[in-house]
Amino acid sequence: MKWIKNLLYFLIPVSAFILSTYLTIDIVLKGQETTVCPDVRGKNVEDAKTTARNKGLSLIVLRYERRNDVPYNHITVQRPDANITIRKGRIIYVIVSEGPQLVEVPTLTGQPLEKAAEILGERLITIKRTIYIPHEKAGRVIAQIPKGGDAILEQGGVVLIVGIEQKPYYMLPVIKNTDVDSLLEDMETKKIRYRIDYGGNEQTAVKTNIKTSILPRTIFSKDNELIININPGGQIWVESL
Repeated sequence: MKWIKNLLYFLIPVSAFILSTYLTIDIVLKGQETTVCPDVRGKNVEDAKTTARNKGLSLIVLRYERRNDVPYNHITVQRPDANITIRKGRIIYVIVSEGPQLVEVPTLTGQPLEKAAEILGERLITIKRTIYIPHEKAGRVIAQIPKGGDAILEQGGVVLIVGIEQKPYYMLPVIKNTDVDSLLEDMETKKIRYRIDYGGNEQTAVKTNIKTSILPRTIFSKDNELIININPGGQIWVESL
């Protein structure tokens, strides 16, 4: 039984030491203030340091790494993780992106397409897509995405909306008992291309109704050239080429 007594003499001081150490640490920890670790991912280093300092923490950069999808000097990884409770005074360790740079998108509205492409090339910005829509400012940029003044990653791209010549469309009216002069005047007013051919035969010359090769109320482009056939009796045929 002597060995049991000796073991007890050994275990009692060790147990007392462990218990007192635990109680001391527990008391010390309870006496320290805690805070929620902020999320600094995506922030630039300067802003992240300010955020950490406001929480009673400090921030140290472990290393930089090449990232094409994260701007230069912006944080990609942090330890401890965000939104957990930690003691004030702790250090947040971060990994930071070393590129690419953020660039400001220039305002291109009103510029000719060629000039807009030149301006973007100087800033290492590409044209991702060009969308053409009918507009009075043909050949010029009428809108852009993102808009001027926004920041994007270097070598990023923009979408340009460019005007093209507007092509008016007209509807062929129902023509009844209309003389040639009024019809031609209407063509001139609407700037419709037309050509007059005179012809006809005696069988149709006495008719007074108007016949057209395209149906009334049919929509057609101003690019279509209309041939107007006039017979001696005053009848008019309108054809679309």
